[in-house]
Amino acid sequence: MSRLMVCVLGLILLTGCAASYTSRDVGPLEVDAQDTATADGGVAKNSDAPLQGEFREAPLEDAELRISRNGWINVDCGEEMTASNRLRKAAPKFDATVMSFNDHSVTFKMPSSKLDSLIDVIEGTEGWEIDEFDFSAWDRTGEFYSVEARIESTEAVKARMLKLLESAQSVDEVLDFSRRLEEIQTKLDGFETAVRDIKLHAGRVDVTVNFD
Repeated sequence: MSRLMVCVLGLILLTGCAASYTSRDVGPLEVDAQDTATADGGVAKNSDAPLQGEFREAPLEDAELRISRNGWINVDCGEEMTASNRLRKAAPKFDATVMSFNDHSVTFKMPSSKLDSLIDVIEGTEGWEIDEFDFSAWDRTGEFYSVEARIESTEAVKARMLKLLESAQSVDEVLDFSRRLEEIQTKLDGFETAVRDIKLHAGRVDVTVNFD
C-alpha cells in the first residue's frame, strides 16, 4: 500500500513540473551570428529586412525591332512664318529631313532617337512654348519577319518553276509555266515593296510642328 502511494505521489510531482514548464512565456529565438553565416564565411541576408540600394530594370533581350512613329507638336509663338522658317533651317541639329512646310508648320522625317533634340530646340527658343503634342507608334516587327518568310518561300517556288520551264515538252507547257512565273514575280514584288516600306519607317518618326 505504501509503495502504491509513493508511485501516485511521484506521478503528481511529474505532472506539476510539466505544467509549470509549459506555462512559461516563450520569447523569440535568439539566433547567434554563427548560425546565420553562409558556407563561404559571409553573413546570410535577412529575408524580412527592407530592400535597399538602387533598383535597375533587367535589360531587354537584343532584338531587331521595326517600330514606326508619327505625331505632332503645337507650339505657341509670336510670328508663325518666322518661326516656321527658323525651325526648318534648324533641321540639321536633330538630323531631320524636311518633308513639307508652309507659313505656319513644318513636317520632318527624323530618327526616333533625335526626337528629344527637336523638343530641346523648341523649348530652348525664346518666345516659343509647347502647347500640346501627341505621338503614336506601331510595332511592325512581326509583320517584317512574316513578309521575309513569304519572300523566301516564294523564291523557292520560283526556282522550282524555272526548272520545270527548262524541261517543258510543249509550247502549252512553256506558256503555262511562264504565266505562273509572272504571277509569282508579282507576289515577290509586293512582298519586297512591303519590306522596303517597313525598313523606311523603322526607327524613324514623322512629326509635324504647328505654330500658332
